[in-house]
Amino acid sequence: MNSKMTFILIGVLMITGFSGCSSRVQVPSQQEEVQVAPAVNDALLAGNIGSDLYAEKIKEGAYVINHEFPWPANSMVVEMGTGEIVLVDTPYTPEATHELLNWINQSFGDRKIVAINTGFHFDNLGGNQVLVQNDIPIYGSSLTVQLIDELGEASRNLMLSWLHRPESQRFYKAYQQIPYVSPTVIFELTESDLMRLPFGQEVVEIYYPGETHSPDNVAVYFPENKILFGGCMIKSESSKDLGNTADANLEEWPVSVNRVYEKYSDAAIVVPGHGQWGSTDLIQHTLQLCTETK
Repeated sequence: MNSKMTFILIGVLMITGFSGCSSRVQVPSQQEEVQVAPAVNDALLAGNIGSDLYAEKIKEGAYVINHEFPWPANSMVVEMGTGEIVLVDTPYTPEATHELLNWINQSFGDRKIVAINTGFHFDNLGGNQVLVQNDIPIYGSSLTVQLIDELGEASRNLMLSWLHRPESQRFYKAYQQIPYVSPTVIFELTESDLMRLPFGQEVVEIYYPGETHSPDNVAVYFPENKILFGGCMIKSESSKDLGNTADANLEEWPVSVNRVYEKYSDAAIVVPGHGQWGSTDLIQHTLQLCTETK
């Protein structure tokens, strides 16, 4: 399948390139020599890593980061063979994202980091401000940028409406202040498009199957590790419903998730946007919830 994605570099000097299925577009690199990755500090790689922030090792070099603020939401940190770190989604807030970057630095040493936003909600990009401040390139779609402008404040207000109780005031105040910061490396979305972001001999695949939990949600796949980050389009086994559907396309959601399953049925690990990771059974569970919701 030919990729139809157009890449716009916005104010950042990139360290890698990415390509579609049949073409390759190199992004300028500051240095081409092979980097030797620093040793990893295994003692720091599990458990509580910050305020309301937890790391769980799911495979060698791959970690699910959970930010419970107050709802648990997942990001993912994956060490590539080149030594670079890929961060998929951020914690909800800039403060937690700052703590996450400190953990990456303490655990992995001085590494180049590349970030990916899988959607426009705060659990996808609430920490973008800190990434930009640290010169970390952030891949995201033009639709994500558009939805920030069109629906961002409505999404914020919805979250605030859930946090009016006195015991939730620290969360309420935090969500009032989180800045919307768009991704810095923008691509266009076309249904069933696939983008490959190369790291030496490895690639990371960013796949848009169509509308689901929100119009812009993408999945991220690590073929070498067979890890699929399904994000908010995929529900955990403990989920009893589809959760927040304010921006969802309930008709297209199961169609799009079926595309994800057809493409990545060989995934060994599937990470949902919220809750415990598992196998491709989570995809089937999501499809069942979609059926029950109609």
